[in-house]
Amino acid sequence: MQSKTVDAAKPLWIILSIVVCLLVLCQLMHQSMFFDGAIYASIARNLAEGAGSPWRLQFSETLFSVFSEHPPLMMWLEAIGFRLFGDTIAVEKCFSLMTLIASGFILLKIWQRLHANDPELRWAGPMALAMALAAGRVSWAFTNGMLENLLIVFTSLAIYCVVVAYDGAGLRSTISRSVLMVAAGVLVALALMTKGLVGLFPLATPGIWWLAFRRRNLVSFIVDTFVMTATVIVFFAALWQFDDARGAIERYLSIQLLPSLTGQRGSGGGHWSAVRAFVRVNAYPAIVMLIVLLCDRRWGNRPELSRDLKQARRQTAAFLALVGFSASLPLLVSPRVASFYFNPSLAYFASAFAVASAPAVIRALKAMNARSYRRLTIGLAAALALSVILVGFNIGRPGTDAATIANAAAIADHVCPTTGACERVVTVCGAAAEDWALYGYLERWHKVSLAPMDAETGNYMVVDDSCRDRVAGYRDTGVQLSKYRLLQR
Repeated sequence: MQSKTVDAAKPLWIILSIVVCLLVLCQLMHQSMFFDGAIYASIARNLAEGAGSPWRLQFSETLFSVFSEHPPLMMWLEAIGFRLFGDTIAVEKCFSLMTLIASGFILLKIWQRLHANDPELRWAGPMALAMALAAGRVSWAFTNGMLENLLIVFTSLAIYCVVVAYDGAGLRSTISRSVLMVAAGVLVALALMTKGLVGLFPLATPGIWWLAFRRRNLVSFIVDTFVMTATVIVFFAALWQFDDARGAIERYLSIQLLPSLTGQRGSGGGHWSAVRAFVRVNAYPAIVMLIVLLCDRRWGNRPELSRDLKQARRQTAAFLALVGFSASLPLLVSPRVASFYFNPSLAYFASAFAVASAPAVIRALKAMNARSYRRLTIGLAAALALSVILVGFNIGRPGTDAATIANAAAIADHVCPTTGACERVVTVCGAAAEDWALYGYLERWHKVSLAPMDAETGNYMVVDDSCRDRVAGYRDTGVQLSKYRLLQR
């Protein structure tokens, strides 16, 4: 019986591979990267080459000369890659791929632990992962080197530690459980070092376990939550003893976190907009679940499940959904929200949807006769082969930012014809002053910084038609740019 379930799950692995190829790898192979990812990669490259320091990160000479927008951990780890392999785009691309593989593996282990006694669901993990990748902007974040990628790795590992501590017939020994809780606390601290307070939500996992499963006494969960929280406090108390670390934390709090929480900086997307974004990012997995359940109701042969199995599935789905809410509800009251901020919660919502829909899919696959099953697997294998070919076709292509990449290269070729004769700072006016992608590509690939006109004016200026009254003393270089012109004093 289990062998048939394993065979039924094989098409799900192929489908997951197709989803990874089409939603992640095709775009990851492009040169284009969202400007946040380009900023993080530039900071990491600069750190590897000695520009800035671990607690005083630097993006460029003009913009974020001391980067305090986010905690530094991801840039530290990415800098190791640049130190080992040099200044190559493969570093940030491979780093994103590694976070995808790591987070997928951890989430799969959580799924398998939660369904250890339910073979029909245990082998349906790839369906949950595929639904998670289709949710919101999860795949987009992995193609663009976002902080949420590493955040998912650390928060999922913390939750896995809690699940390992609590699964089974009874509580583990006090010592082994405490070790797991300390490990979970350290992982939460690393999540905070990746993207700040949004990494705190695993602290709620012991209480969520008690709410969902109602196993064991509440006091144990309170103690475990205290151990996790105390570990986080001790971790940052130790950091606070170092002057450089304390200075970096103070800058982050005063420049980024507190102004964002009070709405003084970057306000947008909060409140009802956040609620709409929350519904939107969960739409695809929810639609998949509804379609599967409707098909199962009409055509499926639904067996009668035991009361214990039904209860176990309901409890598991509730646990996963509550973990998702613990990561997403705080965002709904924040004045500053973007849809990808919900990414760390989406795997848990998708897994909850999969608990409801995966049994129907597994039953349908098990019910197929040998000929139909063979046709399905051959068709999926052909689709996977085409997906792999498509990934190969996209390697090195410019992607969505082709025009900006070309602009950056043309500007750099003119202002830096040789290493000895290089203008490292270029003035920008008009729309170019807020073209953050241009900032990113010029710094990441050419080490050229852009400075707005209110700063000291340099020998070169990138302008658009709105700057006609501000370019006295400059002449057109004739460099071909889309949307802009490059002027020289």
